[in-house]
Amino acid sequence: MRMTKQRIQILDIFKSYAKPLSAEMIMEKLPDDALNLSTIYRTLETFYDEELISKSTIEHTNYYYLNDHKHHHYMICLSCHKMIEIDCHLHEFEEQVAKAHQFKVTHHDMTLYGYCHECQPKAS
Repeated sequence: MRMTKQRIQILDIFKSYAKPLSAEMIMEKLPDDALNLSTIYRTLETFYDEELISKSTIEHTNYYYLNDHKHHHYMICLSCHKMIEIDCHLHEFEEQVAKAHQFKVTHHDMTLYGYCHECQPKAS
């Protein structure tokens, strides 16, 4: 993969932010008119295909984050869309299920949806 100026700009944004970002969020962090949204989407898909980034889909929106070869799990507030990273405790369960079904697991994804502490009173 050739690293163009545009790809470097987007990669630098990922390096600056610890939370997953949507294409629209990336566009907001770029200087005005630096890149159009379709270029950002194409770049994200290229990065994803090259395994530089991973993605989670939340309410029909893809959120991308650097692929540090650790997997990430999140709790996501359905009201304010706050993302809270949580630890993974699925390895033992994953191994048991894979063994029971003679299945080779390559990866897993888990996202929990609900309401954060601040939004719970509004959601009741």
